[in-house]
Amino acid sequence: MNIKEVFKAKRLLNLVAIAACLGIVLCILTYGFNGTKDAELTAIGKFFDAGDGLVAQGILETQEVNVNSKVPGRIVKIYVQEGQEVKAGDPLIEISSDEIKAKKQQAEAALRQAKAGLEAAKKVYEQAQAGLDASNSLIEKAQAGVDASAGKVNEAKAGVAASQKQYEAAMAVKEKADNGARTQDVIKAQAAYDLMKTSYARVAALVEKGAVSQQKLDEIKTQLEVAKQTLSMAQEGAREEDKKAATATSEQALAGLEAAKTRVDQAEAGLSAAKAQLTQAMAGVDSSKALLAQAQAGVEAKEGLVQQAKGAVAEVDAYLKEVVIKAPMDGIVTTINSEEGELVSSGSQMAIVSNLKGTWAEVSVKETDLSKITQGQQVQVKVPAYKAQTFTGTVTTINAQPDFAIKRATNENGDFDIVSFGVKIEIDNAEQTLRPGMSAYIQFANEAE
Repeated sequence: MNIKEVFKAKRLLNLVAIAACLGIVLCILTYGFNGTKDAELTAIGKFFDAGDGLVAQGILETQEVNVNSKVPGRIVKIYVQEGQEVKAGDPLIEISSDEIKAKKQQAEAALRQAKAGLEAAKKVYEQAQAGLDASNSLIEKAQAGVDASAGKVNEAKAGVAASQKQYEAAMAVKEKADNGARTQDVIKAQAAYDLMKTSYARVAALVEKGAVSQQKLDEIKTQLEVAKQTLSMAQEGAREEDKKAATATSEQALAGLEAAKTRVDQAEAGLSAAKAQLTQAMAGVDSSKALLAQAQAGVEAKEGLVQQAKGAVAEVDAYLKEVVIKAPMDGIVTTINSEEGELVSSGSQMAIVSNLKGTWAEVSVKETDLSKITQGQQVQVKVPAYKAQTFTGTVTTINAQPDFAIKRATNENGDFDIVSFGVKIEIDNAEQTLRPGMSAYIQFANEAE
């Protein structure tokens, strides 16, 4: 056989192999599903008569809670066994708490230290507040000193004004004593004297005639003497003792003026000193406020540390509460995955607690059979493990949305898909006979006509 014939033979064999594979696939597509369906019908027939109502198959499920460790450590005690009934809160497993207790001591020590720091910060704050109060008091005193000094300045200036007037009056008297009477004063005095002299002569003549009384003449004479003395003083000027007295008075007034000016200078110096004290007191207030703000920040920082330390203690306490792992609900301990002495990490699954009384199954029902089922409908349930026993159940939920298409559009069912809906059945398992994972056959009995 030449090479060409060899290749031709191999090609023929390949074609035969491909044809055989296609034949197998066609057989599976043609007869495979019917075989599965026949097997399913055979299994159902062992439990229910399909003529009594729709039968569906499902898997039993129960509420299960994985019991995990929140804290790492070594298991020191397992309080339950598999199959044991427990109540919510019953202890299941205990983990060593020595490390957690050590951490609690550290956290409590940190909390004590933080509280001590907070108390110290509060004392610093109180001292800063006292310093601010004292600084405000100094401002009040300094302001009062400024007001008092300003009053003294005004009083001293008023004294200068009064002393100035006294000095001017004294100088006027002195000038008058030194210079004598003015010319017009002499002329006035001379005129008065001449008038009184003429009056006296006229009254004297009338007295001799008996026309005027002697008393009237005496009065005129007295007035004449006064006019004569006034004229004499105007002509001669002040006496020497009057001049000395006027000089002494003016000198005294000048000394009083100088003293008043000195008091003004002293008062103004006192006012400047009081203002300086006020400025210093205000600077002290600003400094005290800065110290107070710093102390307040210190208090807040220490309070934050205290809260942080409290949080650490609370966290450790929470972990301590978790060293004894308790049942999360009423049920049966269906699985224990750990042993005493075993070292477990955080999140390790240690056991499973199941609520067998709350058993249910969910089955898929074709939309064409959905009219045979109603919510609240009573059903019968059988499981292969207990063939002679029939359980009861109740339809609790019919899903509003379909799960998947059981059949695609074909010539057999028309030009539309047939979809399925999930139906949940709660099963009476008061005796806790049923277990999750068991196969269950549910019959929805036909309604009586």
